[in-house]
Amino acid sequence: MSRIIQLLPLFIIVLLLGCAAQSPATGGPLDKTGPALISVGPVDESLNISTGQKIILTFSELLDPVSIPASIQIASDLDYKLKIRGRRLIIQPKSAWPEDGLIRINLSRKIRDYQKNMMAEPIQLIFSTGSEIPNGLIKGKIIGYDLKKLIEVGLFEWPPSIESTYIQKVEADESGLFHLTGIENGRYTIIAIEGVITDVAKQLEKKNYAMLTSSFIKISAEEKEKTVELFLSEPLEILKITSIDMQSQYCANLVMNDNSNEIFIIDTLKSPGDSIFVNLEKSNRLETYQIPEYIFILPEITDTLAPKLSQYFFNKDNYKLIFSEPVIINSNGIVTTRDSMIIPLLFNFENEYSLIIPNLADSINKIQLLGEYIQDWAGNTFFDSVKTVNIQRKQIDEHIIGGDILGYVNYDGKQPVKIEAHKIGSESFYITDVENKNFNLSNLASGLYEIWGFEVLNTRDTDVYFSGIWNPYHRAAQFALYPDTVEVRARWDIEGININFE
Repeated sequence: MSRIIQLLPLFIIVLLLGCAAQSPATGGPLDKTGPALISVGPVDESLNISTGQKIILTFSELLDPVSIPASIQIASDLDYKLKIRGRRLIIQPKSAWPEDGLIRINLSRKIRDYQKNMMAEPIQLIFSTGSEIPNGLIKGKIIGYDLKKLIEVGLFEWPPSIESTYIQKVEADESGLFHLTGIENGRYTIIAIEGVITDVAKQLEKKNYAMLTSSFIKISAEEKEKTVELFLSEPLEILKITSIDMQSQYCANLVMNDNSNEIFIIDTLKSPGDSIFVNLEKSNRLETYQIPEYIFILPEITDTLAPKLSQYFFNKDNYKLIFSEPVIINSNGIVTTRDSMIIPLLFNFENEYSLIIPNLADSINKIQLLGEYIQDWAGNTFFDSVKTVNIQRKQIDEHIIGGDILGYVNYDGKQPVKIEAHKIGSESFYITDVENKNFNLSNLASGLYEIWGFEVLNTRDTDVYFSGIWNPYHRAAQFALYPDTVEVRARWDIEGININFE
């Protein structure tokens, strides 16, 4: 009996250790890597699993349970139960998996360990309660991918429409690589979007995205596997009017959804209480579009605010002045001084609230706006009695003695091709046309450059890459990257730079 009493403290310690909550180990080297999948039971792509089969995933380390529930997606919104047991996840149906059906399970990289390290790559699993799984496969890479941001790739039937929903979607890994599996024979397109794919047409207005560079991908019995590259591009912003701010009875300031402003002139035949319909055409880097119609009731305004000068700058060879509202300016309203003499300057109105001074002489370094000669439409005199504007001219760059890059383009398509060189560490870009499959980037400043080529599909600006439009659907332009950086030196010609379009 005394022997048992002596061993009792040891039994208690063992019992406490066995019942302790699992938690991450402390001490040792700093953990900088996320969890990795070690095993799956049953194995991925298993056939004829039972409709009550549990899916058990075992990881390399303890998982933060908070990160898991929102990071699991099971296609077709199948109901399931989830259990978290330290390094293991157990997924099972709430009632039963569908008979003779597919079970697609995607786990996001957002699953993390207790040190907040995310997984390096997402997990994609597919099982079948039947006897087969479609064997179509699309592998790809997203160029320009920011590993700090998650990105999803969606597979859609071709041709897509604004109502299209994805067939399946997956995350790219931290290198921008992805693969879509279990694809049936047919024609498809894919799109990648930073964040979670929901409504593609709307998301393209706010999210970086990448689209297919061919009209579609065909999966067939003869061609079951395809490989693609996508180029991540900035959003296609679509402006909308969110509110108006009346400046005067016939001038409104339109506030856009990007917080920019635009002056809108109201027909003077309109009276307070009339409906005002605003229809504007705008453009982004790829397309011209119609802003959604905005309607408001014209209020009665007592205008006591004086007009102000909002902006002034060179626009090519002309000097431009923009006012806060429509103005009336006497021919003596804008002047300069020469040899103590006040000389009126000629100007032309571009519209009711902006004007240009053409061919402003280089000898003129300031102009003056005389308030007594400037009024708005309500008769309010200009805000300043005398407004002095100092003329700022751009400094002419010193002549650059640079080097040339010459090369060949392997491209068999029918579109024109541009070659662009970006100087690393700067905002400098050089661009040239490809002629007879050859190109010459001439007189580049010394430094290291990244070089790529792209098809010319952009009708608005041929120097801007066409990243694709979802509605109506237009594919992205094909592109090709030169695999290495190129060093340019003054008075040197660099030859043999070949750009290969696959």
